[in-house]
Amino acid sequence: MRKTSSTVLMLLVLISGLMGATALAQNYSRVSSRGGGERHPKIHQAINALQNAKGDLQNAAHDFCGHRVEALESVNEAIKQLNLALESDQAMNTHPNAPAPATASYAPPPRGGAAVGERHPMIRRAINALDAARTDLQQAAHDFKGHRAEALEAVNRAQSELRQALACDKN
Repeated sequence: MRKTSSTVLMLLVLISGLMGATALAQNYSRVSSRGGGERHPKIHQAINALQNAKGDLQNAAHDFCGHRVEALESVNEAIKQLNLALESDQAMNTHPNAPAPATASYAPPPRGGAAVGERHPMIRRAINALDAARTDLQQAAHDFKGHRAEALEAVNRAQSELRQALACDKN
């Protein structure tokens, strides 16, 4: 009996390992068939994080002494700069007969849950999304004619405004 259960357990482990390897191989072939995958995944991930922050700011409870609106404007500026970055890269790398690079669609990162009793969960989530965008921008491949740096400055301004927004609510 004991030998049978050990054999069954080993067989299950072996099967699950093979299933995982098969899934990885399928994922690799999908990326390879698209011509190597996304050219600038960190920029696209930053745009997604900024879109998440934008949604949270638009749905926040109130104005926070005007700082929410200022943060939202900075987020919009960062998104604009990253779109300009992608356009400039595409213009630089477009050849008359070359196909456009494949773009990947990225799911938004998992939403950080607010602490129990959090007073302003949307603002906290927006700050977390801006942290993710900053990290992605810092890891991006290059500067895209200064657009990445401009976007990073806008992200920093947005975070500063949100810290002021939280401080304003305490006063």
